[in-house]
Formats: sequence, C-alpha cells, structure tokens
Amino acid sequence: MEFFALHLLGLHYKSTGALILFFVLYLFLEIPLSLITDALPKALRSVGIIKTSKGWLPIVLDTGLQFVLIILLDALIRDISITWQGAIVFSLITGLISRKLKEREREPLVMDSNELKKVKSAMKTKKNDQRSTSEF
Repeated sequence: MEFFALHLLGLHYKSTGALILFFVLYLFLEIPLSLITDALPKALRSVGIIKTSKGWLPIVLDTGLQFVLIILLDALIRDISITWQGAIVFSLITGLISRKLKEREREPLVMDSNELKKVKSAMKTKKNDQRSTSEF
C-alpha cells in the first residue's frame, strides 16, 4: 500500500533490487523509531510535562519520522529518487492516519494522580493477600 502511495507521489526507481532495499531498510528503521515516537508523548504526559498525549506532538513526531526516513533513504540509495514535496505529502498522510488510529487509546496515568495511587494501593493489597494465603 505504501509503495503505491509513494509511487503516485513521485517515487522513481531504476531497479527492483533498489526498491526492495528501500522498503526493507524503511521497515527496519521505521519499526523501532516509531516505538520511540509513540512512547515519547505518553512518557511526557505521565510525568506531567504535557497535558495530553494526543495533541500535536504525536502528529509532528510521526510526520517528521516518515519524512526523515524517506529523505534519508532517498539520499543513501542512488537508484531511488523521490521529490521532497512527495515525501512531505506522504508524511502528512501517514501522520494523519496514525493520529486517527490512536484516537481511541487511553491516556497514560500521571505520576502523582489519584488514579495511579489507587492502582498502587490495589496492587499492594493483592500482593499482601497472596503472601498471607501462601503462608498456609
């Protein structure tokens, strides 16, 4: 699916091997980096630096990641070329799709919130209950 979108937006390749290398490197780099860009807004939310993990920061991170990856791979692989305008459009589309997919995710708990204190208390209680039943 991404190939067709990129091809429509101006991705040109001279060989099938270069195209395969492009997508293998893209996936190899995109998966771990997207884990970081997904976790960063949640971490900032949980420590109280930002109010929501669903605002503009995740869109900027997702869009920026896609753009940087495409431009980097364009520069590294000689037989692949894409215009920077095509890379921007592709990045914006994937960023908006990513935002739509993440809308239903729950917000992480803030460190000092009452909800987190209740969860910790419940975990302590459960742990103490397990200790007392294992002694018998």
